[in-house]
Amino acid sequence: MKNCFALLILFLLAGTLGSNAQTAAKKPLTHDVYDTWKELAKPAISTDGRFATFEINPQKGDGCLHLEDLTSGKKDSVARGGEALFSSSADLLVYRIKQPEAALRKLRMAKTKKEDMPKDTLAYRILSKSETVKSGGLKSFQMPKEGGAWIAWLQDMPKEKEKTKGEGKDSLRSKMSKDTTALKGKGDLKKDKKAKKGAFSETETSRLILTNPVTGSKFSFDNVTEASFSKNGALCAFVTLKKDTVDSTAVHVFDTRSTTDKKIFSSDGLAKKVFADNAGKQVGYLFTRDTAKVKRYSLQLWDEKSGKAQLIADTTSVGIPNRWEVSENGRLSFSDDGTKLFFGTAPKVMPQPKDTLADDEKFRLDIWNYKDTRLQPQQLKEMEEDLKQNFQALYRIPEKKIIQLADTVLTRVRTIKKGNGEVALGSDETPYELASSWEESAFRDLYLIDLKTGTRKLILKKSGYAAELSPEGNYLGYYDPEQKNWFVMDLVKFQKRNLTGSLPVAFWNEKHDTPSAPESYGSAGWLEGDESFFVYDQYDLWQLDPKGIKPPVNLTANGRSSRTSYRFVQLDPEALSIKKGEPLLLKTVEEESCHQGFATMTLDKPGQLNPLVRAGCEFTLPVKAKNSDRLLWQQSTYTRYPDLWASKGDFTGAVRLSNANPQMSQYLWGTVEQVKWTTLEGKTMKGLLYKPENLDPSKKYPLIVYYYERYSDKYFTHYVPSPSRSTVNFPYYNSNGYLVFVPDITYTTGHPGKDAYNSIMSGTLELMKRPYVDAANMGLQGQSWGGYQTAFMVTQTSLFKAAMAGAPVSNMTSAYGGIRWE
Repeated sequence: MKNCFALLILFLLAGTLGSNAQTAAKKPLTHDVYDTWKELAKPAISTDGRFATFEINPQKGDGCLHLEDLTSGKKDSVARGGEALFSSSADLLVYRIKQPEAALRKLRMAKTKKEDMPKDTLAYRILSKSETVKSGGLKSFQMPKEGGAWIAWLQDMPKEKEKTKGEGKDSLRSKMSKDTTALKGKGDLKKDKKAKKGAFSETETSRLILTNPVTGSKFSFDNVTEASFSKNGALCAFVTLKKDTVDSTAVHVFDTRSTTDKKIFSSDGLAKKVFADNAGKQVGYLFTRDTAKVKRYSLQLWDEKSGKAQLIADTTSVGIPNRWEVSENGRLSFSDDGTKLFFGTAPKVMPQPKDTLADDEKFRLDIWNYKDTRLQPQQLKEMEEDLKQNFQALYRIPEKKIIQLADTVLTRVRTIKKGNGEVALGSDETPYELASSWEESAFRDLYLIDLKTGTRKLILKKSGYAAELSPEGNYLGYYDPEQKNWFVMDLVKFQKRNLTGSLPVAFWNEKHDTPSAPESYGSAGWLEGDESFFVYDQYDLWQLDPKGIKPPVNLTANGRSSRTSYRFVQLDPEALSIKKGEPLLLKTVEEESCHQGFATMTLDKPGQLNPLVRAGCEFTLPVKAKNSDRLLWQQSTYTRYPDLWASKGDFTGAVRLSNANPQMSQYLWGTVEQVKWTTLEGKTMKGLLYKPENLDPSKKYPLIVYYYERYSDKYFTHYVPSPSRSTVNFPYYNSNGYLVFVPDITYTTGHPGKDAYNSIMSGTLELMKRPYVDAANMGLQGQSWGGYQTAFMVTQTSLFKAAMAGAPVSNMTSAYGGIRWE
């Protein structure tokens, strides 16, 4: 027994010595480590849940793409790889290999033209094999959302090679005919080049490669400007442009099933914005013949049934407003069922008169009028966006009817059911645009738009915050910030119902402390068939009956008593509503401990929660494989980077996939502690204290106080060492022997400086009681609104030795409204 005890002492002593040696070997963070620290980005999972990819990128420099087989555990990586896509059939991985950053920088320093910069490489791999195929000159690539392993990628057009001697007479004659300097004078050469410059010479053309590596199919087309797959992958539509004295264009459709190409339109001019419907049976695009600087576009539509393309909208079409036109800046899209084509229109852009003034004769003014609804700095900031502004219209394909949905008053329109619905929600912000310069909330009047006729009906005036149509269009669900409750507008009876007014809990932000109306905690969406509306209070998830017949149901029941928030996680990005009978996945966050986790429940058993995982860490929302229950997610703490994990749908069998920053073990870091104290006014406050690793209570440590509203809920948030213009990097300061204190600040109306002083000072005075806080060496730092607090604090106390106000609000008058627009 004595020998065993001695061995135990030696073991513990060896462990302690080893730990001390390891700590002693660690070094403090320095500014030159930033480029060695990496970020995990763009995690993705194949539809069958077998493979996962993610990028590990430095803050500056070349990153790496990682691939892992989640079944076998086999791993692979690709230097400078990124933008990975899995085929919908889960048998192919496609990605980009970027040029080395150092080489690109050298070329940029040499002022190399953009068109002469080396292009990236396209790479793809059949996942059942280890072979990778690469091809250079990549501009862009895409894959269909469904329909197999097809790739469409645009490649630099190969340059024509000059013939060398020894070639036939025809080749030599061809070369001589191009040598115009031998036949014409210098002036004639310039004239000849100008004559060959068409109206669309600045439009870039590429070689389009259409390939299916799984089947071995491969096709190429030259002089392509753009391409687009249908959602089901049955069709790829693309545009070609032949540049000459008169430019000519053509629109093609490539059938991936029969691997045949068909030209559906050709003419002098330019086609653009080609877009196919989901089923690959229709293609829309814009077309113009104009060679002038200001071009007029028409909207064209091809359908498989007739095999013809026809003009469906231009400046003369019925339904297009007077003196309006089809906008080249509008987005083309089909409804999910293919019965509607949405496009953009705008008032006609008129050609500018010929400039007859020299530069020194011109005056440039920004003229402001007191009736302008937007402040001048905002107008200048949004000028480019204003010039491209367009307004949604639709073409009802079966009826061959154009309906203008939006205009200069009703500027925004939101459709439902992926465009299949027959109503839409329009918003008019113009009555409140001027007031937005001094009111925080962006109000709007809401209109119900009939997509069959275009008629509008005002359904809600001065709406603020959240408002949305139910998936089937039977209700408008919205939060009223003045009444602080959730309402629905019955769009059949046009009756308004308060769904939460009778409940004894608040649905508005209970921690709201600014001079404005409090926001809601948000909604979780609708039950299919518009049968229920789901909203949150501070903690719980509620099920509300939009008809107002059934009483509200607290689905999570114990959130308020346990001070745990429950939030619904939608795993299907295509879902429009919550399906009946399916379990709900909920993310849980405990207010006091900051522990997070996930649980499930079913709607027929409210209050009966099935916890899946709970841990002292911060979880990201999981990503689910489309045809599998496999999940990807990240978790982190202050001392642990948010690496990527994979698990089953119930979070069992979790496997860590990444180790983004193994070098972290070489450096001193820190720990974080929750702090509570009582303010000068007797309020209990919370904050976080970040301490150096292996803090020695017998020593004195300088203290930095940092603040920005509330931070105490970020207990498990991880921060990487990185440079900043005006914020404190907690790990860097901890690593170099500093304490960092982050107190929460609560406000009362009209006293932001005083309230900050009360919170910051009371918290700092409480920390000064700790023997390891060096009260003679304390500093303040805040950024933006925190910068204002710093600017105020230095006028109120001499307790701190140094202060830094980053991007401070130093003049409240000039900061009001939109005058700070960069």
